[in-house]
Amino acid sequence: MNMEFIISNASVILVMVAVICTLISVITEFTKEIGILNKIPTSLQVLALSIIICTIAFFAYISYAGIAFVWYYLVAVVFAAFLVAIICCKGWDYLIDIWIRFYRTKG
Repeated sequence: MNMEFIISNASVILVMVAVICTLISVITEFTKEIGILNKIPTSLQVLALSIIICTIAFFAYISYAGIAFVWYYLVAVVFAAFLVAIICCKGWDYLIDIWIRFYRTKG
């Protein structure tokens, strides 16, 4: 996967992130009061769900697309899972504010 692929498919990537965020939010809302999940912080549950679902989605995609597995793809997926967890916990506006704060254009 190179940068051209990511840029040309940015809208698809954003839709997939939104779908994964919605899935994680729905699962969290329905399960956060069940058993042992009642005793752990919701943010930790969201992070764990994010890592699990993003990893499963990644392996499903590379299997479907016939892409060879490389170890650093998994590192990127875990990093992306943290971003998904931030979006699920605090919302898109929080992530956009962080982006604007650290990547201001000069001028």
